[in-house]
Amino acid sequence: MRLRRERGAGWRIAVGDRRTMTMALWLRDASGMAPDLDPAIPPLDPPVPVDKDLAALAGPHATAQWTGLWLGLWEGRLEDWFAQQTLGPPGFELLVRSPELKTLVEAGFRDASRWSSDYRPLAPRSSGAPPYIAREPGAVVKQLEAELGRQAREFELDITVLPVAGRVFWLLADGTLVVSENLLRDVRAFRALLYDVLSGVV
Repeated sequence: MRLRRERGAGWRIAVGDRRTMTMALWLRDASGMAPDLDPAIPPLDPPVPVDKDLAALAGPHATAQWTGLWLGLWEGRLEDWFAQQTLGPPGFELLVRSPELKTLVEAGFRDASRWSSDYRPLAPRSSGAPPYIAREPGAVVKQLEAELGRQAREFELDITVLPVAGRVFWLLADGTLVVSENLLRDVRAFRALLYDVLSGVV
């Protein structure tokens, strides 16, 4: 879901989250799974304690099926809107061919959904979402335009925010930038990252 969107003459930057990815990570952490991922994705922040009932369902088959689901989301083969419609109740249709994972998701879906809503990136909290985050991508584009002495070329950049530990980021093959919420909230680090990424497209 898009949380912030900026446009200019021929360019668009959208910052958002992916609820299904956050829910998948919650299920991983709450069940104590240790899937072999490349790249490795840090645990959620704030941390999710292991639930012994979910852990009992997280055997090797469930872990392998979870990994397949995650790769589909991560690599963009599984669209977020489709996953949201088919991953949950009443039928959990997306998981029909993944019976062990389906059992795990059915058991943890309500808590995963609640956590994903409560800790949604950039959602208002007691500390609030820093207002400069909404302006930062456009400000970097303007800075680069001034340095280059011309308008930005046509480009689109999607930034996906995950509430995971650390100040980490990944630039995916399709050009999507994935950043941790902690990095996004570090103004200096986020601006430096944007500058590096946008320098190649502006």
